[in-house]
Amino acid sequence: MYDFDTPAPRAGTGAIKWDIRSSAFGNASALPFWVADSDYMSPPEVTEALRDAAARCIFGYTVPTEGYREAVAGWIRARHGWEIDTNWILPSIGIVSELSNIVRCFTAPGDKVLIQTPVYDPFGNVVKTSGRTLVENRLRCGENLRYSMDFEDLERDLASGVRLMILCSPHNPVGRVWTEDEVRRVAGMCRDHGALLVSDEIHWDLIAPGFTHFTAGNAGTPDNVIVLTAPSKTFNIAGLKCSNDIIPNADLRRKLSAWKETRHMEGPNNLGWIACEAAYRHGAAWCDEQNAYIARNARLVRDTFAEKLPEAGISPLEGTYLMWLDISRTGLDSRRVCEELNRAGAILNDGYRYGDDRFARLNIACPRAQLEEGLRVITGVLRGILG
Repeated sequence: MYDFDTPAPRAGTGAIKWDIRSSAFGNASALPFWVADSDYMSPPEVTEALRDAAARCIFGYTVPTEGYREAVAGWIRARHGWEIDTNWILPSIGIVSELSNIVRCFTAPGDKVLIQTPVYDPFGNVVKTSGRTLVENRLRCGENLRYSMDFEDLERDLASGVRLMILCSPHNPVGRVWTEDEVRRVAGMCRDHGALLVSDEIHWDLIAPGFTHFTAGNAGTPDNVIVLTAPSKTFNIAGLKCSNDIIPNADLRRKLSAWKETRHMEGPNNLGWIACEAAYRHGAAWCDEQNAYIARNARLVRDTFAEKLPEAGISPLEGTYLMWLDISRTGLDSRRVCEELNRAGAILNDGYRYGDDRFARLNIACPRAQLEEGLRVITGVLRGILG
């Protein structure tokens, strides 16, 4: 049994989530439920591997070892049923920066790049700052607040000349785990319309009980698919800057490698390699227990809202550790509501940044006691607004 109830001592360590509360939100004592990392400690197996590496006292230039590549491929095979060649792995320093590289490498200024909103805000920023044309394909929000794709609308958007589509799978922030049929349809439509499909699957290990993640890598269209993965969310090691592009098509792989090399873009640091390999070789049990813990936290949120705010809704959490809260009945936009929450002592992400001002995002990857205190603040503020 692993310990997820003991909080990691993050305040005062330079942690973005904790140490900019005063400057960014005006409340240094507010509990943070915003940045998508976790507030319990990373797996002891990863920590031990890093200690061993530090004890060797050598931090020179490194390249990914064959053991590293085999660990990545082994995790993907065992966890996601996708048999990959280790040569398909192109290590990178983070998925957002790699999305920027990919958009700039495979499209030209003015080309259309499609995202499905509401979605993680760096997607749109990457497209716009690269000088490409952003196409927003809206997801449908059903009566039970479960989201789905509008395939007719997606077909029209892709047919308009989209060169590249960024799929968020599982989806941040709406919590959907796309089904095999949905992923296959998206991949097939991109293939038919000549669009490169880039699937951000950073949350692919964070799956709620009863759901199964289907990777775009298994969708049967390997020549126009790039899958972006990382151990960072799963094992709370984002600060070590290690992610992996999985690119079956050799021409795409060579083109992206050459593009990065001409710009002197290095891969992860040596501690990033080590942490990733240790996590993928020894972290399966920890990951399973974390998912069970997150599921219990999600149940706590749902039960608390059902008791104290029955008129407020929550999108079903199928994957990730990010809950999408419907605050539309307050009559206020999400930025105003989040300002009230900040002042009261709980920091959430407003939905405006993701493309839907009716919602707010709550990170539940934290010790239960922290979540309980946060829910006391959140429900108190919303109850006061709703009357």
